Amino acid sequence: MHAATNVHPIARGALLLAVLAVAGTRADFFLTQRIDLGAHFGPLGNNPITLVADGTYAYIGGYSASADPREIGILRISLQDPNDAVALAGGTQTVNQFRYYGGLVVRNGVLYALCDRPAGTTASTNVRAIDVVTGALVETFDGDFGNGNGVVYEPAGMLVGATGGLAFDPGYQGGDYSGLSLLGYGSGRRVLLDADFGYTLFDTSDGMVVSDNDTMGCVVSDKTAWRDHVYDADGNVYLRRSNQVQKSVRSGPNAIGGYEHLTDELNNDGTPKPGCGDGRPVATRLAATVIGQNLELIPASSAGTDQDLIIFNDRWSTFSAGDRSFADAIKLITITGDLPSPPVQLLDANGQPLDPNSVVPDGVGLYDFYYVSSLDTLLILDFTSRALLVFSPVAPCPGDLDGDRDVDLADLALLLANYGMTQGATYEDGDLDGDGDVDLADLAALLAVYGTQC
Repeated sequence: MHAATNVHPIARGALLLAVLAVAGTRADFFLTQRIDLGAHFGPLGNNPITLVADGTYAYIGGYSASADPREIGILRISLQDPNDAVALAGGTQTVNQFRYYGGLVVRNGVLYALCDRPAGTTASTNVRAIDVVTGALVETFDGDFGNGNGVVYEPAGMLVGATGGLAFDPGYQGGDYSGLSLLGYGSGRRVLLDADFGYTLFDTSDGMVVSDNDTMGCVVSDKTAWRDHVYDADGNVYLRRSNQVQKSVRSGPNAIGGYEHLTDELNNDGTPKPGCGDGRPVATRLAATVIGQNLELIPASSAGTDQDLIIFNDRWSTFSAGDRSFADAIKLITITGDLPSPPVQLLDANGQPLDPNSVVPDGVGLYDFYYVSSLDTLLILDFTSRALLVFSPVAPCPGDLDGDRDVDLADLALLLANYGMTQGATYEDGDLDGDGDVDLADLAALLAVYGTQC
């Protein structure tokens, strides 16, 4: 049965971008689906922790909190029909406590999945290549020694923890040296793997230096405590350095020409901490040892906005704390470190704040993000609640079942054709209240807005 929703699926939102593409338009995102992942986690891990999508499916990696070694896996779930969900066989592996999938990339029908030290040693750190259709490992992804059979261990010879996530580096301005990018805890360089075969392009001795070596005349706290990273189309890289957000500006195929610090810092007692980002509007607490500090780019082409945005979770609490609100943990800034202008909000389907009790209850502040450019859709993975939140920049149109932005006889006919469905009904079937059936309550809801245009 579908998770509760009261708007039609996200794909139709992309049809209306031209309407919203007006300079200065407020670029809010509206919740179109909340997909419950509880039936899949735990079998694939205690919680879902990392996320990527290809426009049809989302791929979600698991985390283990179990004291004894256990299996974790990767879920493939349809964004249109959450009942279409399956564990990918090639993603199953045994891990120790507090190990997890730390990064996912999907490209050309292949899902790449990073797991850092699943057995507690760097020798077990691996990147897997998985066919997204069959779920099988892609055996040609063999690495430097040709014996990985779809799993490359100690990628690029990394002898430190691969804690900075997995990203696709498009190369400098779309040129040479594209591939799978990894960051190691304590290493200032980006290593790079060939995406087809998994062999090393650059390792920790010759990869480009993404850490700021105090070139700005200020001391960078925990400058190689990498947690996540993502590239823009020109190859510039945005990084979570501990609980800070940094930009490394590309100057060549394997070179960085400068650094920008997009957030400032707080001491553990909440007082300002002198640092390279002093004066930035978003202060984030230093938390070098906390996992799950993620970020994602939302390009200016989305939601009719001319602002390039970064969304991230200001995660400074530990797993033992469950009192972080969604509104407090989720931050949005521009790629220059400023607050968006006009502001950007994450709202429910009716344009109201998200319900903190049922939709986004308090948790440990751990969220992952992915922007699906083909759908102009923002996905947010909620670790604590085991839920996938799907946001569209197009304001929903209640009662519009056929996606033509009005409520008329065609919509009424669709509802009546499915009247009496008792299980698994979707919005376009006429299930306006999201309870999985089409009944009098749904008919009343449609008649209440009959004749309206959006």
